[in-house]
Amino acid sequence: MRPSLRYVPALLLVILCMVPLYLLWQFSRVKDEPRPTDPVIMTQLANLRVMLEGTKYANSGQSQRLLQLEHLMAQLGDTVSTKETAVATRLSHLEELYRLLADSTTTPAMRRRADRNPHLAAHHTFRESRSPSLSPSTQWVPGLRWVFTVTPTYRRVTQKLDLTRLFNTFALSANVHMIVVEDSMNNTAKVERVLNESTLLHWSHRHVRTTAGLKVKGSEQRNEGIRTIREIVFNETDSELRKAYEDAVVYFADDDNAYDVRILDELRKVRNIGTWPVALSGQRITERCEVDPTTGKIKGYKAWASQRPYPIDTAGFGMHVRFLLHEPPVMFNPHSKMCHLETDFLKQTNVSRYDVEPLADNCTKVYTWHVSTSIKWGGKKAPPNFDEEFDV
Repeated sequence: MRPSLRYVPALLLVILCMVPLYLLWQFSRVKDEPRPTDPVIMTQLANLRVMLEGTKYANSGQSQRLLQLEHLMAQLGDTVSTKETAVATRLSHLEELYRLLADSTTTPAMRRRADRNPHLAAHHTFRESRSPSLSPSTQWVPGLRWVFTVTPTYRRVTQKLDLTRLFNTFALSANVHMIVVEDSMNNTAKVERVLNESTLLHWSHRHVRTTAGLKVKGSEQRNEGIRTIREIVFNETDSELRKAYEDAVVYFADDDNAYDVRILDELRKVRNIGTWPVALSGQRITERCEVDPTTGKIKGYKAWASQRPYPIDTAGFGMHVRFLLHEPPVMFNPHSKMCHLETDFLKQTNVSRYDVEPLADNCTKVYTWHVSTSIKWGGKKAPPNFDEEFDV
């Protein structure tokens, strides 16, 4: 064999060994290179991101599971272009976590709000906002005047049924923020439960214990409601929503009264202070103002102690929120004499009793009643643990 051909077999052997290694290396490179992602998976990912964003602001309290979801979404974004099988598997896990999240953060109460209030969506165009003041619903209606209601409440046998009746009325309208203030050392689970189970779109739950020895009940709770309204307005960062809050009207709605939802229509007409009849107050069929038909202004009042500067029941007036935003704000006097609480409160506005606006068709229509729910226990008092076995 020639010397020049002596190395050919060895060279061929090297080539035969190297080719498989080269092909194996190329195969591994192709396997790890980014490939076009399956459009079906990409569509699922996009839809899932939309669902996550919608759930993120579904209510004011966020579940830890939402953080898990967002972490998985970030991981998914890192792997989506390289490993199709892993993406599909992780996507299924992500969707399962989303379903769990929907069950945990979208409470039955929130689902009821959507299911039971379809008429609101049919008659209004809602706007989403991330404002903390909008809770539990994150939606409100631009152009519809806000109504803040302040409701003192205390533990008694009829508390739940009175609150249920009250909430069912005010839940029929959008842009109503109910502030419920308990005469208690803390927020009770019972009232929190009634609020959560209602279809109210917006509410706040507060508490303040009545100072011992006060003859007039409810004034300290109403003042806590006023402080809450001030916090809501002054802390609002959504400029459009804050502007709407600053033109709101305030109503002090006791939980043991009955209300026609049309009272909200009258409230939204108030420019300074407005009034309307209250039925079954004391021993009178109605307490109301009398209107001069030629001027359309109030000429007198048919009410108990009509000589009072403001012979108006708490349920019989609404006021512009600006009176509560001034410094100092208009507040209730816990030391007012009996039956003079409203007078002492309204005197601070410097609005004459004759300049109060007569509403409800010139004080001829009744949309609110004083009522007293009576429970018969055979002449005995209800036991203190009346709701221990059943939440009544």
